[in-house]
Amino acid sequence: MLNIFKPARHRASLPENQVDDAYKRYRLQVFLGIFIGYAGYYLVRKNFSLAIPYLQKQGFDKGDLGLVLAAVSIAYGLSKFVMGTVSDRSNPRIFLTVGLLLSAVINIFFGATSIAMSSIPLMFCLMFLNGWFQGMGWPACGRTMVHWFSVHERGTKMSVWNVAHNVGGGLIGPLAIAGMSIFAAWQSHFLFSSLNCCCGGDFCIFCLA
Repeated sequence: MLNIFKPARHRASLPENQVDDAYKRYRLQVFLGIFIGYAGYYLVRKNFSLAIPYLQKQGFDKGDLGLVLAAVSIAYGLSKFVMGTVSDRSNPRIFLTVGLLLSAVINIFFGATSIAMSSIPLMFCLMFLNGWFQGMGWPACGRTMVHWFSVHERGTKMSVWNVAHNVGGGLIGPLAIAGMSIFAAWQSHFLFSSLNCCCGGDFCIFCLA
């Protein structure tokens, strides 16, 4: 396992009179971290679908572009299993953030360079990598939820946390419009959401204990 993912070092116990206040604060802080962090994953998951009409105008076949888009789902399914086993032995604070930032880097590469979209095989490989990094999100969030919330309250907390999917997915459209307005280029579908994703990564590092 890479050293960067090693579990956090043991911390000395707080004085007993500080435990209740600190525990309540940390639980809220951690919950916000995994909520905003996982919503961020959705900002850079399938931005490629927004670029398909523009790539068709450049001569790419719609069926081939659909195959590229499928690479995300294929890799995501595999990664969710493989990276889940790695996540169980990792520091979720780092694991969640690294996956989010790497996924953002792939999208920045798409938006900032013409090389990324020069051929179907290259686009497929990049989107496969994106899907693999996407698989690092859920395991870290699930592990954090188990550690910080008891069995009898987990259903309620998970249902609230699950709204992160909708928040992240719902923000893709407005961010794409905002990016087009600011940068006046369709590549901003990748860039603007990725920049916001990096802010989400910083928030995860700050919040997760």
